[in-house]
Amino acid sequence: MNSLMNSAEMKVPAAATAKKPARRITVGKVIASLRLFALPISLLSVPMAVAAVLPPSQWRWGLLLATTAAVSLLHLAGNLLNDYFDFGASVDNADDAKDGARPGRLLVRGDLLPGDVLTEALICLALAAVLGAYLLWQCGPALLGFALVGGAGLYAYSAPPFNLKHRAMGELTMFVVFGPTMGLCAAFVQTGRLELAALWVSFVPGFATAATLAGNNFRDREEDGRAGIKTLAQFGCGEAARVAYYLLVLGAVAVPVILAVAGKGPKVLLAAPLLMVMLRHPFACMWNRQRLPDIDARTARFEAALLLLILAAYVIWPPAP
Repeated sequence: MNSLMNSAEMKVPAAATAKKPARRITVGKVIASLRLFALPISLLSVPMAVAAVLPPSQWRWGLLLATTAAVSLLHLAGNLLNDYFDFGASVDNADDAKDGARPGRLLVRGDLLPGDVLTEALICLALAAVLGAYLLWQCGPALLGFALVGGAGLYAYSAPPFNLKHRAMGELTMFVVFGPTMGLCAAFVQTGRLELAALWVSFVPGFATAATLAGNNFRDREEDGRAGIKTLAQFGCGEAARVAYYLLVLGAVAVPVILAVAGKGPKVLLAAPLLMVMLRHPFACMWNRQRLPDIDARTARFEAALLLLILAAYVIWPPAP
């Protein structure tokens, strides 16, 4: 841990070190660094996958709460590590003053130090590990495979030597972690089996989370380009990220429609495309190649509404036992 902190201090961009950092850590700064606007993805994805497999009367509530909490803590740790490693690699720096309210700007402004953010991440990981140990005790060592895939994906996303998001593989990584890995894991904890129903429905958060990242990369394409990062937005003057954003959103709403048409989900899921009205402004900005500072937060709100619709549908009209 000390070596990581020392490394972070050595890599602080010169433009940022020109300002004396504020050592005082407040609750507001901690909350801002966690990116809580994205947390509903984890809070809703786990029970949604379970609801697609079992009626609420058969849920093992203690395991469900532990799984949801562990996944959410890993999500928060991933957010923090992303900011930590981006700042260390000078991806987030003081040369770009845009979007001062974004979480990564806390490090740029010196409101938090890299060691502070790393400490937050390690606390989240430690709490997740405690819950993970409990789940392993209850469900057996097979659960370890899901934990390794999810943890490795969140780490490799922005951490060296992998830096997958710097190699135009960020969207794919987020799809795997927040889609099939999370959904299959949630259902496995409840049933002890790999459930196809959980796999199909898990494509929804997978597509939507990848769409959030594609929009984020489109917004940050100039800043990332100066840092030498190769995201999808660096290809075709941002065209790859724009196309990916539209296709991933369409994929997210198409899955529940297909499930309803195939008789694998409640008919109310046919209404899922109506939620795209929440993205009318991001769609318009992307179409006109305009930069939207909060496109990630807007897309995350759309995803939360979509997941809530699916969760409620399966709870009200549960699958046959």
